[in-house]
Parts: sequence; C-alpha cells; structure tokens
Amino acid sequence: MQRILVLGSHLQSFRCFRYLIDSVSDIAIVGIVPHQTQPPIRDDQDVRTLARARGIPILGLDQLADLSFDLGISLQFDRVLPAAIVERPRKGFVNIHLGPLPRFRGANSVMHAIRLARRDNHWSFGVTLHYLAAKVDTGPIIDLAECPIFEDDTAYTLHSRASDLVPGLFQRNIHRLVESPGHVPSRPQEGTSYVFRKGEVEHAIDLALPPDEIYDRIRALTFPGKPRPYAIVGGRRIYLSLDER
Repeated sequence: MQRILVLGSHLQSFRCFRYLIDSVSDIAIVGIVPHQTQPPIRDDQDVRTLARARGIPILGLDQLADLSFDLGISLQFDRVLPAAIVERPRKGFVNIHLGPLPRFRGANSVMHAIRLARRDNHWSFGVTLHYLAAKVDTGPIIDLAECPIFEDDTAYTLHSRASDLVPGLFQRNIHRLVESPGHVPSRPQEGTSYVFRKGEVEHAIDLALPPDEIYDRIRALTFPGKPRPYAIVGGRRIYLSLDER
C-alpha cells in the first residue's frame, strides 16, 4: 500500500485528486494540503469537500514535519516547499507546472509566453510533470503536454487551454508513479530558461513601442479579474484592451 501526500486545491487539482481516489488502487492518501491562497471554487469542485467525504485528512504545511509518505504530488501548489519535505518521500516529490520547462520557470508563465512568442519565434506552450528539487522548477522532467500559442491568444485563453492538459498529463503518469519501486525515468532540464517571480509584472505599456509589441503586451496582460494593462497619456492612466469585433 503506497502512502501518498497531495498538495493543491484549484479546479485542476480537484480533477486530479478525484481521479487518484477513484481510479488508482493500492494507495492510502495520507493527506491533502489546500492552496495557501485559495482560488475561488465551487463547493462540488473543492478538494476539501471531497476529502471530508472520503475521510482524508486536510492538512496544513506546518503538519508535514513528521508525516510519513512514499510519494508526494504537488498540483501547481502555490508555495515553495522546504527541502526537508521535498527529500522525504522515497519515491520522490513530483509537481505539475503550468509552463514548459526549462523555458519558463517561476510565476506567470502564460503571460511571459505570449509576450516573448513573437520575439523568440517560439509559438509553443505546455504543462510539465517533473520531480521537485532544492531549486524551484529545476528538477528532472518526467513528461510534457504541449499546446500551440495562437497569435490572437490572451493570457486567459492560453491559460484555459493549457490548464485543460493537466488532467490528461496526470492520468497518463500517475499509475507508473505509484507502481514503480522508486523514481520513474526522467531527464535533466536543458536549454534556454527564463525565471520570473510573482511580482515581476509590468502593467504599464510604452506606446512608443512597435505596434506588434504593444499588441502582444496587451494580450499577455488580458485576464478577467487581473490588473489591466495601461498607458500614461498626458499624465493620465489610460487602460488598454483588445478590439474583439
């Protein structure tokens, strides 16, 4: 019986968590750790509701110090884990990262992918399953699910399309992760890498930039509920949006 710890509580976390409970045998889920900043979510899509119904402990990060488990699974969890937790499970701690590694490490991968696609002539995005390592988003890659970046994508449309890849990526790998006696085959990260922190988002757009770059920056910052892009004109902040006619 494999003991598994799961981290994450947004919609795709729920879908993966439900699959783990319903479709993977010979496991004991020792706990679920919700996001530290919980995204808005319906009660019937909340990992906490499902965990309570199945008798699975709902834990906080401060409760993991003495927890024993064989495999850790982070589903786009929103905190960096201490090395002592990452190194504890004998079969490793895996993570699903919304972004292709090593190209986009850190935060806001969707935004930067759109912003840099034309400049780098790199029109591909994806979701990566990898082992956690001491340094964030640097661990060996287990699998990658890819999707195109379209020229009219916004951060919202690309985020939605990439997020839809998460359950399939999880389902095609979870059985071998559980059944393997140790780590599954993986490959070291190689190639160009950008690293962005959560606060490294500039919403002001210089209207002196080339038109294509202005267009790409607006698309990269278009996401319902998030701060909008703007330009300073005559000392005033003018918010920018796309004409969808």
